[in-house]
Parts: sequence; C-alpha cells; structure tokens
Amino acid sequence: MDIRMAAALAGAVPNVSVFCAEQGISRQTFYKWRRRFAEQGVDGLAERSRRPLSSPAATPGQVEDEIVKLRKRLTEDGEDNGPEQIRWRLLREQPTGVVPSRTTIWRVLVRRGLVTPAPAKRPKSSLRRFVYARPNECWQSDWTAWSLTDGTPVAIAGTLDDHSRYLAGLGCEPGDGTGPGVWAVMTAAISECGVPAMSLTDNGWVYSGYRRGQQVAFETNLHALGTQTICSSPYHPQTCGKIERLWQTLKKWLRAQDPPTTLDELDALLTAFRHHYNHHRPHRALAGATPAEAFTATTKARPAPTPLPEPVTTTTSTVTPGGAISVGRYTINVGRRWAGHTVTTIRHGHHTTIFSGNRLVRELTINPNHRYQPSAQPRYDLRGHREPQPT
Repeated sequence: MDIRMAAALAGAVPNVSVFCAEQGISRQTFYKWRRRFAEQGVDGLAERSRRPLSSPAATPGQVEDEIVKLRKRLTEDGEDNGPEQIRWRLLREQPTGVVPSRTTIWRVLVRRGLVTPAPAKRPKSSLRRFVYARPNECWQSDWTAWSLTDGTPVAIAGTLDDHSRYLAGLGCEPGDGTGPGVWAVMTAAISECGVPAMSLTDNGWVYSGYRRGQQVAFETNLHALGTQTICSSPYHPQTCGKIERLWQTLKKWLRAQDPPTTLDELDALLTAFRHHYNHHRPHRALAGATPAEAFTATTKARPAPTPLPEPVTTTTSTVTPGGAISVGRYTINVGRRWAGHTVTTIRHGHHTTIFSGNRLVRELTINPNHRYQPSAQPRYDLRGHREPQPT
C-alpha cells in the first residue's frame, strides 16, 4: 500500500521509469494506480478481484446440482462415485443433453467440498495391464469370505470373464469355500455363457492342486470339458487381479444394503448385484461400457477340442436303478453305482460331461447313430481277452 500511495501521490515524478524500477513495479501498474487514485481516492488503491464479470462457459448451476445429486446417490448405493463414473452415468441417463468433462465434474465436486484428499497413488504408467482378446478365452475364478447378520460364515464364489469383465457366475454357500458351491457357480456360468477355453485361479485347494503334484475335482471337471487350467504364482494375487478387484466392488455394495439374515437373502442380493454389475454399471476398464456390452461385441473363444461353435446345454436328471439317464433322445449308461444320484449334464455338441455335485461321473462323445450309449467300461470274454467296444 505504501508503494501504491507514493506512486499515486507523486504528482510530478521526475523519471517514471527510474521510479518504477526502484519500487519494483511496471510502468503500466504505475499509471493504473495513478488513474484509480485520481478517480476514487485512497479506496481506488485496494486490491480488486480478477474474476470476470460474466462466465459464459461456466457450468450451469442446474448441472452442478445434478452432479452433486448423482454423487450422493452413488455413495448411498455403495457404488463407485468418482468423476468418470458420474460422467458415464450422466451420458446414459441424459443421452441428448450436454455432459461436462471428467475434469469439470471433478472441479465441481472439489468446489462443493465433496472430495476428500487421498494419498498419492502408484502411477498408472508403472502398471502392466493384460487383457485376453476375446470373451470366454479366459475366466478368473475365486471365492471370498462373508458373514450373515448372526455371524454365520459364508463363502461367496465368483467367475469373471477376463476380456469383458462379465460376471459369468456368482453364488454363496455356508462354510469356507471348499464345498460343492464353487463348482455349482462354474456350472451355472457355463450353462449361460458357454465353455471357456481357459480357467485361471489361485492355488487354493478347492481350485488347484497343480503345485502340490495333484489334481483336484475342479481341474478334473474342466479338463473333461476341454478347458485348460492354469494358476497364479504363490503369494501373487495380482495375476487374478480382475476378480480380486471385483470383491472390493461387491463388498462395498453389500455394506450399503440391508444385512442378510439367511443364505437365501444373501443369494438374492448376489443375483441383484450380478445383474446390475453386468448390465447397468459402466466399467472404467471398458471406457464406460457395461460388461454385457463388451461380452456380446466380440466372437467368443472356445476350447481347442471344439473348433466349431456349438451350443451348450445343461440338464439335471436322476439316475435310474439300472444306472442310466436320458439326455435328449439318447440314453446314457453311467453305472448302477450312481443309481438315485441327481446329476448335471453339460452337452457341447456331441461332447457330453456328467457330474454328480462336483464329482465327474462320465465323459463321452455321443454316437449319433445309436440312441443307447453303452458304458465305457471294457468287457472281457471267457478267456480274459478284452472285447472290442460296441459302435
């Protein structure tokens, strides 16, 4: 203020350039202060806001209110509520309107006090991201722990398509995730989406025994379907990072719902989440598309033994006392030891695989020339010589 006052009151400055250099100001500033002093006196020397009188390009207040409203709604629903997610939601809900950019939305949230500063994160440039080229080329499977209202532990199992992030299967069972529910989720996923070419899991006992020199039922069943099984390195969850990240999204959503008191209530919540996740939630890794849109946009991959696209059908039946089941127009012999068992049949063209729970009962290629498909067990004549299999 002293410099400004001196400049304004110096009615006759011998050398304006020298005076400005001594005071550390420009000639334009000198004459500006002198003009203001002449017009308004000392009050004219006060600091003025540099904000423009009008901002034609400013975001309308109505749009800002809509952004804030959507942010609060996503937060209450337990969903991602960042600027990108808000922008994608606005694009879907208001396809004909003008939607602000991600940066503009972020500035609105900051201005309204809705952004909590977060610690610096690892730069995206340091990450190596890998995605399979087609749907069903690789599925990631895993389970996570959860609990009911009374503290009863349950396991939530899921199967996710690596290419599209489509949640092919999701279900729950009581216990620690080592029961038949894991395979039941895979069976439901195959029934809806087809047989995957590859399956990726961690090294949990229910999924893989490869690094222990064994083969568990989950691997045996998938091999029977023609699916290749691979597992991640020990203590390296990043390999299955897509489904690991899914658990974070799921649990955040579940915490925003009414806590389930029974397994049926939890299963209903999982069904609702799966539908919302696949068909309505824009995915960041898909540039705002939904997993269902990405899953149907590209031709699906299939196991190597099935070079031609063939429909997958899943049926459930009970084995007769004679040890047979009916699959379409065919009668398949599975053996009397399975009499009374309820079995699930997955048919991929003529390739047929039969399971009792998570146990493989039989794998065969149906002979379309015969309605009856005999047992695959070898037969021997009276001399102990093996008889040729019937055709």
